[in-house]
Amino acid sequence: MMIILLCVGVLWGKNTLIMAVSENIGVLNPQGYQGNAMFAQNAVYEGLVRADKNGHIVPSLALSWEISEDALQYDFILREGVRFSNGESFDADSVVLNFRSVLKNRSRHSWSGLAVALESVQKLAPYKVRLRLKEPYSPTLNELAAVRPFRFVAPSAIPADLDMIKHNPKAIGTGAYMLEKSIYGVSDTLVKNPHYWDKKQRIYYDEVICKVIFDPSAKLAALKSGQIDMIYGDDQIPLEIFKGMQNNPQFKTYLSPPLYSLSLVVNSASPVFKLENSASALILRKALRYAINKQRLIKAVYGGLQEDTDCIFPTSKDCEKEHSTHSIQSQEALAFLRNLVHSVDSPLAQKGIEILYIGDNPAHKKMAEIIQNDLNVLGVKVRISASEPTIYHHRLLKGAFDMAFREGWGAPYEPLSELHSMLLPSHIDYAAQLGLSIKPLIDKEIRGVIALNPTSKAFHSTLRNLISMLEESGVYIPLTSQRNKAIAHKKIQGIDMGVLSYEVPFWDFYED
Repeated sequence: MMIILLCVGVLWGKNTLIMAVSENIGVLNPQGYQGNAMFAQNAVYEGLVRADKNGHIVPSLALSWEISEDALQYDFILREGVRFSNGESFDADSVVLNFRSVLKNRSRHSWSGLAVALESVQKLAPYKVRLRLKEPYSPTLNELAAVRPFRFVAPSAIPADLDMIKHNPKAIGTGAYMLEKSIYGVSDTLVKNPHYWDKKQRIYYDEVICKVIFDPSAKLAALKSGQIDMIYGDDQIPLEIFKGMQNNPQFKTYLSPPLYSLSLVVNSASPVFKLENSASALILRKALRYAINKQRLIKAVYGGLQEDTDCIFPTSKDCEKEHSTHSIQSQEALAFLRNLVHSVDSPLAQKGIEILYIGDNPAHKKMAEIIQNDLNVLGVKVRISASEPTIYHHRLLKGAFDMAFREGWGAPYEPLSELHSMLLPSHIDYAAQLGLSIKPLIDKEIRGVIALNPTSKAFHSTLRNLISMLEESGVYIPLTSQRNKAIAHKKIQGIDMGVLSYEVPFWDFYED
């Protein structure tokens, strides 16, 4: 996502932030997925809980909650005195009505295990609700913190049939901003919510104008000419621009903490990697990991602005640095790979390896070329295949690949929601793990951690063991921890980038 913010100070007696975007922010349906800018949804709508800048789940519209011992009931005490931007009161009735709307289109939100597991929502008191699950689901709070679909729109905006997929509601939330007007192809205007409940949050900008500027060169020209005061977005900021601005006295550059891992995934079910016994197949997968010089790769692709990682989930406290690639184990694995390459009966020697990537991703292309060179040194033939996004994802789901790139989901989804997705055939992980002899055990462990109460003593140790099992499977070759980037005029203060890739916290920004 590329977002460029243009600050022109005070317009019409207001503090105005002009934000250049590539397209309109959309209808801002809190349950919608198409044409809805997540940063805008995040500014307009709130949920029971939210993820803070460190990815921790903290109160939002709920002040507190209790989880039953069997993890089937979640009781929430709601914040009183909250109003939607149109003045309507937020209370237990609002919560129940919104959740009924979500359940109306349960299948539409099936990516969320909570949407599947949720049985009912009950009003216990004017400001207390109970979520009842059909089965325990430990990522419940994480998915309640996500931008969609569990955020609240004013009851008057909910259609009579509760179907917010068929009928887009008016964008009326409880968030810091509200949508004032939208002109297709020109701009969208967000203004401060006059009823916003958090009086401690002193919001500097009275309005945010999201101006549509599609051409990247026009955005860059605006930045250099002083019309634009900020560029905010991960890989959408070209590396050369970011590095070139680091020593510019008029601007400041910012890097976020790790957001999620970019990994190369080895398809254990691919004929190229299938050997007579599972132990040999594991050695082969690990040899591919040892063959890649990640430090050199990161330096070449990202200019040293990102760090290499051995972790599938970089924000996990359970992630430990892998042993040195110069260990005896790594040397034995590499020797095994060299011998396999020269074996005439080996599918690896006959066919080589295909690395699949999305054609319009220059970073992935460059990484694939460097990995190709690293493997060629060992005698492994590698071909690189660029693919159109739809075809790329179709091949991943069908398991029709040898190696491909995988980006994590980041907070608040990882690791729990990502782990749950590994059980579903609609995700790359499911296909990539199918060739593992321990696949049934992995699935069992995932179901086990999902079924635990997240406050129980057994939860963290079970989760740690599961993540270690995945990292030791050799299916994942974590390469780098992706980070967000920003370039801002030095007059703009309050820029504290967190781990939420979808958040642009312009309510925190101010000028001296």
